[in-house]
Amino acid sequence: MAAYFLHSAMHPLEYLTIPLFCVVFSLLNPVMGYFFGGLRESVTPWEWRNLMTSSLHSFIVGVLCCISVCILDDPFEDRIETRFLPLVACGYLMHDLLDIAFYADRPLPNARKWVIIHHLAVLSTAPAVAYGFGGLGTTCLTVETNSLGVHIRKFLKLKHFKKNHIASIVNSAVILVTCLLFRFIVPVAAMKEALSRSDHIGLPSYLYYEYFFLFLVVFGIGIRFFYVIVTRDLLTITRKQSLKVETNGVVSNGIVTNGSVTVANNNSNGVLHYKAQ
Repeated sequence: MAAYFLHSAMHPLEYLTIPLFCVVFSLLNPVMGYFFGGLRESVTPWEWRNLMTSSLHSFIVGVLCCISVCILDDPFEDRIETRFLPLVACGYLMHDLLDIAFYADRPLPNARKWVIIHHLAVLSTAPAVAYGFGGLGTTCLTVETNSLGVHIRKFLKLKHFKKNHIASIVNSAVILVTCLLFRFIVPVAAMKEALSRSDHIGLPSYLYYEYFFLFLVVFGIGIRFFYVIVTRDLLTITRKQSLKVETNGVVSNGIVTNGSVTVANNNSNGVLHYKAQ
């Protein structure tokens, strides 16, 4: 442990960033639930607070990381600016883990269990920030822009937006683009850059295994997001579903449009055929 702090690139006060922002997000959690409570529909108060706080974190961290990558000459360079946002993100993850452990509704759904695995995987690589890979962390945290899109998708679903609504279509397209860019392309490029700089930084060997595990988790979540958006959102907009409904003596041909049925009666025995569009 002494060797860890001896070789750390961080100032001792920087270690306070994680517990500090854990407390900050814990205080923001009920505040977000209070101010946005009027928008809550069909979810428990805890789930709504968690969604709002997570969306705030994704917006702040995701946008600032994208700005940092764009304006810095070398976004992988280790400096206090590139270490700050990964430490803030770790503080949020600690808050979210504690929030789930003590206040989440039981039993936990499978999606929430994936969240726990993701948080633990990310926190396990936090020492790499102290060893000089703050820039790597900031670059990888651009993935929060994709997470923000996922949160917006859930919000639109709770507000009963149809999948063929322009807002839902645009958000689904943004999720797909950011998923490909920030969950697949950027992590591979970041890992390649980290390996090229590891010799003069002296990253402990165990952190490579943790990073490999983290990338497997990130890739797994990315594949799941991509599959869900394509199959449940975009394809259902264009897919035509044929249904047959037995009637008591009338054959009718009709088309379902926006949830209503238009029917033309033929006054003969048979089956009602219609297509959902």
